[in-house]
Amino acid sequence: MDLDLVESFLKVAELGSINRAATEMETTQPALARKMARLEHDLGTPLLIRGVRGVRLTDAGRTLFNGARPLLRQSSLLRDEVGKQQRTQVSVGFPFSMHKRVTAPFVAQQLRDQPKVTLRAYEGFVHQLHEWMEQGLIDVAILDALSAQTLQVEHQFFAREQLALVGPAGAGLPAGTPATAEKVGACPLILPGRPNHMRLAVDTYLKINGQRLRRAADAESMSLSLSLVAGGFGYTIVPWSALYELDNMDRFEAAPIDGLFIDWFVCTQIGRRHNVSVKRISSNLTRMVSSLARDERWHFQAADREDGATANGAVRRPSRRGA
Repeated sequence: MDLDLVESFLKVAELGSINRAATEMETTQPALARKMARLEHDLGTPLLIRGVRGVRLTDAGRTLFNGARPLLRQSSLLRDEVGKQQRTQVSVGFPFSMHKRVTAPFVAQQLRDQPKVTLRAYEGFVHQLHEWMEQGLIDVAILDALSAQTLQVEHQFFAREQLALVGPAGAGLPAGTPATAEKVGACPLILPGRPNHMRLAVDTYLKINGQRLRRAADAESMSLSLSLVAGGFGYTIVPWSALYELDNMDRFEAAPIDGLFIDWFVCTQIGRRHNVSVKRISSNLTRMVSSLARDERWHFQAADREDGATANGAVRRPSRRGA
């Protein structure tokens, strides 16, 4: 199978149009259409359903789309190793909640300091980062305890972060007063659905404290959850660092949740941990987030070791303090 054809297919599938893909790839529509026809011929099955509004994937096309990225990723890594190329690609994954405080400044710093490294940054929910790490799409990622304990990765614990209950302005959530499990259980919540790791942690937290989750809606993006909260449709729960992503905090109120945390780790692919560039990027990221973890404004508890984490690394029974 020609991997160049597969890469072209991925672009067409992502954009849903041969015309748009051809424009982005700086080729002609007929040339790209011929590539798609050749790939379908090589595989002996249709991959695309062509229509006046673009293309849709067949079942075979969807199977190829889901499996092609890891294949191309491994091909790229193999070329690096065999060819001993001067430039090395390193893929790093970050939680959405850390965009301003970690992702953007870290990527900018590495672009300045590591000119021979081609850095590819991914952002997503933790369960998405977990899946991409499992597929071999990313080399280094900030992940939670569930991922660190179940994936084949080298992991370094760097902080335990407070989770926050977020409501609309006027909801009566004083920042200095922890929200109890009873308070969380009484709030209609807007959260991502399972298998989102934070959703699993919230479900577990409420269960061990004799409460049940009141679901207002499932929202698969943080921005949508917060927009619905601002509109008065319910509450959401986010890592405390996510509050730094908000440009309009005056529309919200937030309180730490008593006894609900997420443990953060820098995780590195076992098979890539000895690569010099990967090792350097992982070390730089660990150093940066460990430094930030000492910033008390972020409601982090910096630590040098895993301490008191439960099976999912995010829940414990309430204490007398909120952070």
